[in-house]
Amino acid sequence: MRSVRSSKFGRRRRGFRFSLVVGVAAFTALGTSCLSVSGPVPPGKVFVRTMTLDAIQYPYAVYVPTTYDSTVALPSLLLVHGAGGDGLSFIGNWISYAEANRILLVAPTLDLSANAETRVPIVFPALMDAVKKEWNVDPARRYLFGYSAGGYFVYDAALLNSDYFAAAAVFAAVIQPEYDGIASQATRKTGIAIYLGDHDPYFTLQQGRRTRDLLISNGIDVRYVELADQDHDYSAVSATVNDDAWRFMIAHSLR
Repeated sequence: MRSVRSSKFGRRRRGFRFSLVVGVAAFTALGTSCLSVSGPVPPGKVFVRTMTLDAIQYPYAVYVPTTYDSTVALPSLLLVHGAGGDGLSFIGNWISYAEANRILLVAPTLDLSANAETRVPIVFPALMDAVKKEWNVDPARRYLFGYSAGGYFVYDAALLNSDYFAAAAVFAAVIQPEYDGIASQATRKTGIAIYLGDHDPYFTLQQGRRTRDLLISNGIDVRYVELADQDHDYSAVSATVNDDAWRFMIAHSLR
């Protein structure tokens, strides 16, 4: 296991933010249509789909890079939005980076309730399996990124589906003490990167460091980053965080 690496980014900076905002109801209604992406990002495509599992519908968006070749398996990144968000809006934070680095993005719109969280170990693999039926996705390079409330879901998937996802990254989320037990359930010691602002109004650095230490004590490869002068706003630093997180994650593989 690599030792934990702590660092601090510089002053708060404005990162890339994609302006495509579609309500959840409209997102679901789009079904299997295809949206052309325009504006400040390269001309890839966003496909909108809905998966039904145990009578529950899960709408999700898939970004496919312009250079996609069905004969070449691409790494994939499952993105989990925060409370009040949706997949189609959240995926925009990664489109420019995914186009440049040939990453297939998958962004579901989720109920982030505690009850829905218990279904994560079943829903996330099923979702990625549905994506693999349409696009050539490398099964050894499936990754996770979660923001705020979505970060709880990513911790769950990274630790409870450690043989399915190669690595994960979380922005502005910690593991609460009552859920410490998930850290010991990872059958494979996956890698998890954690990003937390030193002015986050919801989580303290003490909580972040406790989460870091919990994971390390359970053999998890952790990259822990405290962001100076940064609050809970992921979009303000998304460009910097995305690059750092992806470099960490892509170094991990199930091969």
